[in-house]
Amino acid sequence: MNDVALVAALLEDRAGRVEAMADTLAARAAAATWAGPAADRFRLLMVERRNAMRSGAMALRDAAHALRLASVQ
Repeated sequence: MNDVALVAALLEDRAGRVEAMADTLAARAAAATWAGPAADRFRLLMVERRNAMRSGAMALRDAAHALRLASVQ
């Protein structure tokens, strides 16, 4: 495996880790027994953070894909 393929694989791996962390964060926030307006705002913020983390993971996957394409041209 060449260096470009190794970096692409690393980016894919990290994207998966970021998504897993985002899902864990959202699940724990949703399962919290805390109630009230502050809890609702917190849960909404955690959903927004999860979405931002998923967007970051997609950017990592896009970068991995671009590296793979560039390495075959």
